[in-house]
Amino acid sequence: MANWFDYLALATTLFVIAAIVYGGILASKAISNAVQSTKENLKTRGVNLSKNGVAVKTNKRYDREDYLDATQRGFIKAMKASSAGNQAGEEQRNGTPPASEKSGYHLRSRKTQVVEK
Repeated sequence: MANWFDYLALATTLFVIAAIVYGGILASKAISNAVQSTKENLKTRGVNLSKNGVAVKTNKRYDREDYLDATQRGFIKAMKASSAGNQAGEEQRNGTPPASEKSGYHLRSRKTQVVEK
């Protein structure tokens, strides 16, 4: 036969287990709300998180001319960095300026093209 101490121990044990379960449920809800809030905040900034991955929204559209300008800048940087071509400001052995200076055109952005003649 069980005495009053056994009933008290059973009640205390059940109370502790219930408190742990309740705390787990509250923690789960808090984490879920934090994740949802973060997703909404990122969505307003243009980053959409989903099960399929991440989608980033951009406001700027690039046209063909923008891509060509970026490619041209990349080629010019690579040509300047190479040891096979003439370096900027260097003269060839016969004393004539490099071909880029002969034409009078200096490659810059498409909006500011300088012509020297």
